[in-house]
Amino acid sequence: MPPVNATVLEVVPCVTLSQAPGGQYSQYNLTFASGVSVVITPDAWNTRSGSGEVTVRACGNGFFASIVNYNATATNVYDTVMGYPEIIYGYKPWGQIITGQSPYLQFPAKVSDLPPIVAYINYSLGFPNGRGDFSFDIWLTRSYEPSSVGADDLEIMVWFYHSPGFNPAGYSRPNATFYIPTMVDGRVVNATWQAYVALHFPWTYMAFVLTPPLGNGSIAVPLSNIFSDASLLWSQVSNYSFDQLYLNDVELGMEYSSVQWPPVNVNVSAWYKVYSYGFLVAPRQVTTVTSTTTSTATVTSTITSTITSALTVTSTATVTKRVGVGIYSFMALSLAIVLLAAALVAVLLRRGR
Repeated sequence: MPPVNATVLEVVPCVTLSQAPGGQYSQYNLTFASGVSVVITPDAWNTRSGSGEVTVRACGNGFFASIVNYNATATNVYDTVMGYPEIIYGYKPWGQIITGQSPYLQFPAKVSDLPPIVAYINYSLGFPNGRGDFSFDIWLTRSYEPSSVGADDLEIMVWFYHSPGFNPAGYSRPNATFYIPTMVDGRVVNATWQAYVALHFPWTYMAFVLTPPLGNGSIAVPLSNIFSDASLLWSQVSNYSFDQLYLNDVELGMEYSSVQWPPVNVNVSAWYKVYSYGFLVAPRQVTTVTSTTTSTATVTSTITSTITSALTVTSTATVTKRVGVGIYSFMALSLAIVLLAAALVAVLLRRGR
């Protein structure tokens, strides 16, 4: 494999946002020189009263979120989750938030048109007085840039960590344990992901839960494999084609709640820090008979408040037949991308310090 040449990272000034319990929603669009951006927000969406605050801070050395609430009460006490401080990339149906995007990974996009994608994250977290999860939240809808979600729309969560006893909505489906090649702390493992499905929301909810959970470290997971497994579950609960759904965004954050239930007049403290975060994308390509082509794997790397930039790896090969790279086609390709993603994480971490 050719050497990886990482571009110099651009550091932007630190940005800090806070939201008090019951306070006004706030967000900030971090835009980089490339035009790519992410939205950061404290998003204490289900907390109506109390003191303290939820704070998010993006700097050159990482993204930090802190939850410190006193005597807080949830808006809907039957919904365990009190908030989700997060980083958003793409188009979020709730609030119609949209970010500037890389040409290599643009949302919304039909699932059938997505390239193979590997997500990588290096993080740490803690729940001194609380519980919750650290996860992706991904919205797939029937329509393009919807203003809301409903029947035959889909929420997929990917849980990297969860507190003991804090479980996803719904129930674990029969035969819904999936084994996906995943790089954890620099080592490729056939990781166990337990799937949950809930049908009591206006939309369908799925969660893929890493077992055992990873409280801190680095992980690279092929989202294409997650989507492939999700499509199997989707076919059991909907007649709508999974491939025709639009993937709107990928959100990374922490769902948090109190140790006590219901969340009424409770104290909560939790935090997480993301040191590096990005996507490795293998663009679709079609080559012709007996032609020599250069195939390119592109990384769209978001190092929190550092730059979202394109890092490319190129290789030249001669092909003798027409080839199309499909989204769910190559497990070997996924493994290769995971390995490359880990190498890139190491490079980016060195550059980001």
